[in-house]
Amino acid sequence: MKQKIIKAGPFSLAVVIPAVFIHALGINKGDTVIVETDSIKGIVKMRFKGSLLQLSLPESKIKKKSHPQKN
Repeated sequence: MKQKIIKAGPFSLAVVIPAVFIHALGINKGDTVIVETDSIKGIVKMRFKGSLLQLSLPESKIKKKSHPQKN
């Protein structure tokens, strides 16, 4: 998923966290997050305290093949 980088302050930038992820983990404004960076690889990892709720998968738009029922 691509996200835009936005200005968060005079010397800060931010990336918006998708709402689906926020709701799934129960993240709130003011919560803390552990951030690990690797400037050589260009990677930022964030670890949230959120609860591990199971996300439901979206319904498939592919029609299921109906099988005749045996009597």
